[in-house]
Amino acid sequence: MDTPIVKLSDKDLESVYEPSEDSFLLIDALENDLEVLKSLRPVMCLEIGSGSGVVITALAMALRNHCQPCHLAIDINFHACEISKRTAIQNSVDLDTVQMDLLSCIRDDCIFDVIVFNPPYVVTNDDEISNGDVLFKAWAGGANGRKVMERVFLTIPNILSDLGVFYMLVIKENDPEYILRVFRSLNMIGEIVIERRIRGEHLYILRFRKAK
Repeated sequence: MDTPIVKLSDKDLESVYEPSEDSFLLIDALENDLEVLKSLRPVMCLEIGSGSGVVITALAMALRNHCQPCHLAIDINFHACEISKRTAIQNSVDLDTVQMDLLSCIRDDCIFDVIVFNPPYVVTNDDEISNGDVLFKAWAGGANGRKVMERVFLTIPNILSDLGVFYMLVIKENDPEYILRVFRSLNMIGEIVIERRIRGEHLYILRFRKAK
């Protein structure tokens, strides 16, 4: 998979994080599964919390010569939605963006074949999640770093297609094995598909499908 061109000004960086190792690890996981994803011939692809749009744009670029799914990026940060749209345009792919808090405006009859989520995962005090700074909201994860990500867990099985795939990035402190058990209780099969140690963090990509 090609890495998208992402052009962020100093002004952009005041409200949206520059793509980093976690973004690129998600792209690596998608690249490893690319032939499988192509065979799914997805109709709808979603990124929760798109930030700069680098991940969903990379996926759209990789799929455009094989199928033409609708790509949707959502983010609580309006500036992130604008920048995600701009990143897609700069890389000649179509992307719809909607400002919303996680999946708050997604109905259960909206079904996606690929869902990608790079959540706020840093362990913080719970009250720090409500900090008004938009950059803070992008990484503050509350207790165990799971306070934000756990808000989507119950919804994912309802909006993922029967053959769909859900990818989520977590760190060691989030307890990946606990998260796998939670999704198992939701009748979903999950596994760690790639991991990487970087400056003080141990990153994991978890992949989930519905149990048959």
